[in-house]
Amino acid sequence: MSPLLYLTLCSIRNRMRVRLKRLKEPRYFIGLLAGLAYFYIFLRPRAGSKALAELFGTSNVLFAIELAGAAFLFLLFASACLPSGRGPALNFTPADIQFLFPAPLRRKDVLQYKVIRSLVPILISSAIMTIFFRRGNLPDSWMFFAGMSLIFMAINLYTMGVSLSRGSRSALRWLLPILAAGATIVLAATVMLDWGTLTSLSSPKEILAEVVRMATTGPAGIVLWPFRALARLPLTRTPLDFLRALPGPAVILVLSYYWVIQSKTSFEEASAELAEKIARFLKDGKLWRPKPGAGRQTSNTQGQRSTPQSAKLTPFRLSLEGRPETAILWKNLISVGRNLFSFQTFIFLGAFTGVGMGFIIATFFSGRDGQAGRGSILAGVLCGMIYFVTVMLGPQIARNDLRRDLANLDVLKTWPISGSALVRGEVLAPAVLLTGIAWLCAFGGLVFGISLKLPPSWIVAAVLLTPGVILLQLLAQNAIAVVWPSWAMIGPGRARGIDVMGQRLLMMAGLVLVLAAALLPAAIAGGVAGLGIHLLTGGIPIVVPALVAAAMLLCEAFVVSGAVGRLLDRTDISAIDAQE
Repeated sequence: MSPLLYLTLCSIRNRMRVRLKRLKEPRYFIGLLAGLAYFYIFLRPRAGSKALAELFGTSNVLFAIELAGAAFLFLLFASACLPSGRGPALNFTPADIQFLFPAPLRRKDVLQYKVIRSLVPILISSAIMTIFFRRGNLPDSWMFFAGMSLIFMAINLYTMGVSLSRGSRSALRWLLPILAAGATIVLAATVMLDWGTLTSLSSPKEILAEVVRMATTGPAGIVLWPFRALARLPLTRTPLDFLRALPGPAVILVLSYYWVIQSKTSFEEASAELAEKIARFLKDGKLWRPKPGAGRQTSNTQGQRSTPQSAKLTPFRLSLEGRPETAILWKNLISVGRNLFSFQTFIFLGAFTGVGMGFIIATFFSGRDGQAGRGSILAGVLCGMIYFVTVMLGPQIARNDLRRDLANLDVLKTWPISGSALVRGEVLAPAVLLTGIAWLCAFGGLVFGISLKLPPSWIVAAVLLTPGVILLQLLAQNAIAVVWPSWAMIGPGRARGIDVMGQRLLMMAGLVLVLAAALLPAAIAGGVAGLGIHLLTGGIPIVVPALVAAAMLLCEAFVVSGAVGRLLDRTDISAIDAQE
């Protein structure tokens, strides 16, 4: 392993040298200063850190966090076992294919090399989480850092083992989904059998005690034991408690490592094919092109026609005539389905949503004196939180627009459409998806808002304002990508580093100012309309001013899309820098 360890250390050293050299550019240096300032805010001693440590030091809060962490780890365990149409179990770069596969190395050595390479991002992620979620002073948080590192290592080894088992013909290929289904049935049956007792309790302390009893005894306790053992490790308060909680996670980690190393699956062929596609993409700088004959009907040796190798579902039937924005929307919706949604994701989200809705419906009628139960209040608050995150942070996360396609500007320039139509078509796909999610959350808030005594007119006003607010944020993001492409993340890549994080923070602050400036005319128009109605009727309307403001926002979005489109028409291909 010494050559592979040397290769890993040299890769880390060279990456650090590249990061330091690029600080000569002002955009990276300014971003580094902003990132360091952001980290300093969390590194300095906080006034409420002592009170926070005392709060997390109580046994009830620790039990609640441990159970929540165990439930999250169980969801990861169950979802990883579901069928998936993913590619190779292990992804290797073209350089790995060229140098590692022909080298005189055992399969075990190659697997150990991948495990070693995964330790670097794991340690960095654990350090960042320790900075943000530490209890008390930073020097006293080494137990949290070590515990999170072991959890991330276990998750990485487990997902790697599951991926490798899918490519093998061993019994584990079918045993793991059966175990996941059996464990899910055990937990669901335990909750159903004890549901009457849970709904009869009134004190939060009593409910937590009953949940702890269910999770620590009986079949459910056996199922949740490994997940509770992992989740308990970063929550320990003393070094002695940490050592006492260490044997269980250590055994899980060793077994997972042995499982991965002893895997007999063949991953070289699939990894080589994927690396070839990536190399072709990086060389051409264009979208992947299908191989000749791919997707067509082919004839086998007996003269019979076979079905196409792959058939992708389309969101709707695309007509031969119509607006070009519709065609771009169609393309981007297909891209979203390929990149984000798979059979495994669909099953996982469907099961999670079904369990959540069952809990909400059951608790909605469990209140006393004709009032909704605690579950409906929790559901209403949760819908509001998801709505806020979708509207305010969704446009930064959903990048399936011009920010992703701008790397292929040479291809986009050949399309017989104007820049304004291209911009409008690019932002439609994320706008449609985010608006749909926000409207679903608003509908949930309308259903469960009875418990919160929230006026329905407010929710209707939020529904009307949602599309315009999302569109303006998406257009601002795409405008930055066109005007300052060096400050935006172009293409499917993902840049990392404190300097890049600082750039994102500065861009977020700028986007907040731009959004405030864009909302000001709409707010003025809505306020004037509301004032006029109030003078005529004496009431305080909400829906009509929101409708006026929403129309104003959509008009602003149309004007901004035209301006960004004209900038895109004048943008030269050489202005888009090569991505890292």
